[in-house]
Amino acid sequence: MSRTPMRPHPEVARATGVVLFGGVLLTQSLGLPRGFELESYLGVIMIFSSVLAWAGAVGLLAENGSPVWWYTLAYGIGTIFSWLFTQLFGLPVLHSPVEGHWLDRHGLILLFFSVNLALLSTWVLRSRQVSAGSPVASAADRIRRRSRYMG
Repeated sequence: MSRTPMRPHPEVARATGVVLFGGVLLTQSLGLPRGFELESYLGVIMIFSSVLAWAGAVGLLAENGSPVWWYTLAYGIGTIFSWLFTQLFGLPVLHSPVEGHWLDRHGLILLFFSVNLALLSTWVLRSRQVSAGSPVASAADRIRRRSRYMG
């Protein structure tokens, strides 16, 4: 008996991705004053991260192709590794230590959104890879595949 993996609905996945990018954007925007308070370069990095999150949300609104999902995966994983690196080693040129603050509210919320972005994009990309190898079973399947990959 063949088991077909559950595939995310393209429009629901896109909307969820936009909401998650919006959460990252909101979290970074609310933490911006503290970032500039700690060190000016940290505030600039937070602004840059917000711009990247905004670009990801706009990309998901504009199209549903694989490149935007790869961007989403890279953004999520990059943010997770940045958070982990900061917690383990801190940031250079800061007067107050930031490493080891594992239960910091801003960091945990950002981690939540980033992990969910990475998981969602992995699910979408994996389901596309699996369905690309399966044979076309009907005309409806052909139309669904064409609409999924054409945007």
